[in-house]
Amino acid sequence: MAKTIDISSKLTNERPRLKLAEGIEFEIDNRKNTILILNQKIQETDLNDLREVDGILELLLGKEAVQKIGEMDISFADYQTIFIACIAGAMGEDFEVVEARFRRAREEI
Repeated sequence: MAKTIDISSKLTNERPRLKLAEGIEFEIDNRKNTILILNQKIQETDLNDLREVDGILELLLGKEAVQKIGEMDISFADYQTIFIACIAGAMGEDFEVVEARFRRAREEI
C-alpha cells in the first residue's frame, strides 16, 4: 500500500488581514494565482506611478478597499506603508523584511 502524507492540518486557506484602524480591516488576497499576477505586475510596473500602485492594491484588497483608503486622505508615507503591508501579507513575509527590501530597491533607483 502507498504511503499517505497527510498535510491537511497544515493547509488553512485563511487570508491575512490588513488593519488600518479600529473597525477598518481588509482581507488580503494571497491565493496562488493572485500572487503570480502580482509578481508579473511588480516586475512590469513603475512603483513611482501611483495609478500602478493603486492597481496592485486593487488586486490584493479589491476596488472597494482601495476607494476607502483613498477617502481616508492619508499621507504618501502612510500609503507606502499600506502597500508594503499588503505585499508582506500576500507573500506571507514579515512587514519589516518587505519594508527593508522596498527601501533598498528605492535607494538603487
